[in-house]
Amino acid sequence: MSDRFVLEASKQEVEQQFSVSTARDDFFESDYNITPGSLVPVVYGEDGGREIYNFRWGLIPPNADEEMEGNENFAVPVEELNDNEWLTECVEQRRCLIPANGYYKWKFSEKKSTPFYIRLLSNNLTAIGGIYSVWKSSAGRDVYSCALLTTEANMLVQPVDDRMPILIHPDYYEQWLSDDALGEDQIADVINGYAMTEFAVNRVSEDVNDPENNGAELIQPIPK
Repeated sequence: MSDRFVLEASKQEVEQQFSVSTARDDFFESDYNITPGSLVPVVYGEDGGREIYNFRWGLIPPNADEEMEGNENFAVPVEELNDNEWLTECVEQRRCLIPANGYYKWKFSEKKSTPFYIRLLSNNLTAIGGIYSVWKSSAGRDVYSCALLTTEANMLVQPVDDRMPILIHPDYYEQWLSDDALGEDQIADVINGYAMTEFAVNRVSEDVNDPENNGAELIQPIPK
C-alpha cells in the first residue's frame, strides 16, 4: 500500500513549481508523516486555470453518508480505473496533482515490517498523480477529496513493495490537469515520466510507524 507521504516544501516552492497562487500559508506546514484522512494541498484545473486547495486524502464515494467513508480509498490502482464508472469519470474529468517530496513503503517479513523512504535523487519537490471528487454533505457543504494513483513498482522499488504511486514529471503537468480525457497510451507516458535511475530508496526509522511521530528525523536514512 501507499498510505504515507511527506511534504516539506515551502509555499513559494509549491507555487513556483505548479504555477499556482494562494493566500493560505497554513496549507504548507511541513508534514513528515501524512496519513489518510488528513487535509493535503492539491493542485487541480478549474475554469481554464490552476487552483490549489486543501483536500481530504481519501476519495469519498458519491453515495457516502459521512466523510470518513472515503478513508479507505486513499490509493487507487490505475489498472482498476475502468472497472468502476465513478472512478472512470474521475480520471476523465477530475485529475489532480498532489505535491510531495517522497513517500514511505514497508517491507514485510514474518518477524516485522521495515519502513523505507522513497524520493527523487535530486531531492526535488514532485507531484503524485491523483484523482478527486466533490461530495456534498448532509449540511449542503461541498467536500473535496482525493486519492493517489498507483502503478506497478519499478525494479528499484520492487524489493520493498510491488506497487508505487505515480509521480508526474513537470513536463506532463499541463496534460494531466487538462480537461481532455487521456487514452491508455497517454496515461502510460505519464506513468513512465521518471526513469528508475532517478529514484532513491532508503531504510528509515521505525518511528514512522506511529502516525503521531512527525519530524525531519523520520526521513533520515539508516546506514546499512
